[in-house]
Amino acid sequence: MDLQADSTVEIMAQASAPVVFTSQARGYPKAISVSPVEEKFLCGHCELILRNPLQSECGHRFCQSCKDELARSNEVNKQRMLCKACVKEQVPEDEALLEPEKMFEDKAAIREMKKIATRCPNPGCQWKGTFAEYISHETECDKKMVNCQLCGVAVTQSSLQHHETKKCPKRIVSCPYCKVETVHDQLEKHQESCPNKPVKCDKCYKPVLKTELQTHKEDECVHRIVECPVPDCKASLPLDQFLNHFSKSTLGTQKHMLFLFDKMKHLERHIAQIETSTPGAVAGAVDNSAHSGAEAGQHGDSSSGAGVAGAEGGAGSSSMTTEERQKLKLHEDLMAVLHGEILRCIKQVEALARNLEQETKYNRENKDKIQTIERSIATLENKLQSLPMNPTTLADPQEGGILLDAKDGLITWRVDNFAKLRQDAVNDSKPCICSPPFFTGQTGYKMRIRLFPNGDGDAKGKSISAFTQLMKGPFDDLLPWPFVGKVYMMIVDQRNLREHKVVSFNALRDQAAFQKPVNATNIASGLPNLISLSELSDGQDRFIARDCLYMRIYIDLSVDNVQDKLASLNPKTFLSRRP
Repeated sequence: MDLQADSTVEIMAQASAPVVFTSQARGYPKAISVSPVEEKFLCGHCELILRNPLQSECGHRFCQSCKDELARSNEVNKQRMLCKACVKEQVPEDEALLEPEKMFEDKAAIREMKKIATRCPNPGCQWKGTFAEYISHETECDKKMVNCQLCGVAVTQSSLQHHETKKCPKRIVSCPYCKVETVHDQLEKHQESCPNKPVKCDKCYKPVLKTELQTHKEDECVHRIVECPVPDCKASLPLDQFLNHFSKSTLGTQKHMLFLFDKMKHLERHIAQIETSTPGAVAGAVDNSAHSGAEAGQHGDSSSGAGVAGAEGGAGSSSMTTEERQKLKLHEDLMAVLHGEILRCIKQVEALARNLEQETKYNRENKDKIQTIERSIATLENKLQSLPMNPTTLADPQEGGILLDAKDGLITWRVDNFAKLRQDAVNDSKPCICSPPFFTGQTGYKMRIRLFPNGDGDAKGKSISAFTQLMKGPFDDLLPWPFVGKVYMMIVDQRNLREHKVVSFNALRDQAAFQKPVNATNIASGLPNLISLSELSDGQDRFIARDCLYMRIYIDLSVDNVQDKLASLNPKTFLSRRP
């Protein structure tokens, strides 16, 4: 329903003619009134229920806001203004002349309107009361639609705060990574360039800050590519695979360990020489430091000899300058760092060797367990194969015959050795035979046919009886209950395929046989007198040929009440019926 209405603007064809001015409605919507609103309570300008009513000299009433709007229009247009209500009543123009400045408060209308029975027009609000009470309810109603000051979307007054703090796309939020405040709908764009947003390393998938990603890839990632420092190895592979590289062979491990040991001993001697040497020895150490690591594994103590020679060559100096002391201190610090790094590498190699040994032991134990399990499985398989199979324990002893066709509610059942089955039924050794179970459709009811060759109950010795028996099936929860349909049973005329014996019955919804199965099977229900024994024998080879009887069963579920049940499963039907 419209809360506001636009009134028409009528402009006379000639410029000098008086103008009937209109503006956007300012009164209360007519929908607030329980009964039709009297004409005297409608604004002569916006034609809605008066809000702060005033009366003009022509006797018609106007809203306070409409009066103000008419006054502003009169100042702009400088033309005579006519009362719309007077124009409709065909009052002469002189009497219909509208002068907003002469309007006055209509207290009589205010008193009368207070008693009008009103209701809240906001969707979902059930408030009712008098017009005097509605004036305050209008501003307090939690169902009132108001515009969000941030995004302009109209929401109910009760949900405005939740919208402004949780839903509004223009609300101010803080980036969870850098705490910078931004508008919510710009947050995703900000996070694309946020320096503190974690990103995943494309090699080890560890989350790191975007600004630290490059450092992580070069110095921290366990999958970063490194080169083996052994001079004649030069292997290049991911860091986490160095364990396999060191343990590839016993000879390779020994070679790498000897290299690290020789380098460490060489650096220790070199540091000792620098600490006790003259400035000449310092210069010699500086010249040789770049090549000492690579030569250590190949030349042994040759570097020590060079250091001693340097020391002897510089023995003439009695003291070191400040610059030389600083250089000596720098090299001492450098050697200390290198020494610590070598010790750390040795510890890592030892840890890797221990881990390799543990993993080898763990793999060996798992391999033994797997072999034990495989032997146990083989033993169980042999025992299962040696167990005798007893097919009589796998099927219902009453089940017999063959289903030649069983789909879409049409079943063909062939019953062999009918003469023996008939004699067993007469002797009461086997009174009935059951068909194999079948379904009425792809996801239909599960059931079977119970056939009594010598009849059942009152029909015993007189007729053949046949009954349907509902069974617990996998689709029961999806089907309508009780089962309602029509069952046709046919004894096939095998002589000329024309004069078949056809009998039918309707399932009754109040019978226990057609309720949803609780146990494996329901009680059976159907046709006690499918065909009389006399009719069966008189037919000679008509119904029984080569000691074989054919039955065809058709389950018809197309009755109206079943369709209603099936229609109730449709989600659209269910949704349309919700209150």
